[in-house]
Amino acid sequence: MSLKGIRLGMPAAERDVDLQRNFISSDIFEAIESGSASILIGNRGSGKSAVFRMLAAQEREKNTAVVELFPEDYSYELLGSILRSELEGAWAKQGSYAASWKYVLLVLAMKEAVSRYNNAKSPSFKAINEYLRDNIKGQQISVTDRLLSYMKRFEGVKIAGYEFGSKAKDLKSLYGLEEIVHLIKYLQDLLANQKVLILVDELDRGWDASEDARQFVAGLFQAAIYVNRLTPNLRILISLRRELYDNIPEIYDDAQKVRDLVRYVGNRSHPRYQAAAGRG
Repeated sequence: MSLKGIRLGMPAAERDVDLQRNFISSDIFEAIESGSASILIGNRGSGKSAVFRMLAAQEREKNTAVVELFPEDYSYELLGSILRSELEGAWAKQGSYAASWKYVLLVLAMKEAVSRYNNAKSPSFKAINEYLRDNIKGQQISVTDRLLSYMKRFEGVKIAGYEFGSKAKDLKSLYGLEEIVHLIKYLQDLLANQKVLILVDELDRGWDASEDARQFVAGLFQAAIYVNRLTPNLRILISLRRELYDNIPEIYDDAQKVRDLVRYVGNRSHPRYQAAAGRG
């Protein structure tokens, strides 16, 4: 049989304009599609981006709001240059990053939900729309900028020299997302009949293994687990290169608590794949 004319697609999924035609489904794709998995771990070129691109295309056809975060949306270089080191103050950076990521992801979801909701008289719509109007004001800033803005609030509190009780109260407010936590019930209401999907891919781009880069990813991982538990109609999916996963202990520790949500792409013999599958 002649193989002439057979096209296997581009080596990199992000450059393949015919991915839908060339894509072959798998049990991993089906797990992501069905919602039984939300975290992909694999080497570069193992197919993580292809899975996300295909899912995004399918979900858009179903009128799901799809937000794709790309490398330009998170810059590791900015983190260390803008934020103080843990050594300079009473930082607990992973918790601060996790809270900041929760804030960013929820704001992204609220913006998408409001933009597609067709009942402006709904109390849920009004509450969220008013918050976005008064606090976000249509700003087209990057994910990193919004994340850093929330992180700087922690930095200001933790380095400030005022009385401990006031500091503890302010920190509790930031960690607890008191500014928006009351809006979660309204977001759940808006998402009762619509879906929002947020895809975070290629976190290895520009990776420098710095303190902030590690905590950035670990905090994102924690935040995604939290947000995914709020409603089945809001999903945060993350792909990680195996090298990053193996070298950020906080991620692996958290992954064991939700190992049923993790899928390894391309290397089933890896011991952490076996652990994630419940066989380790």
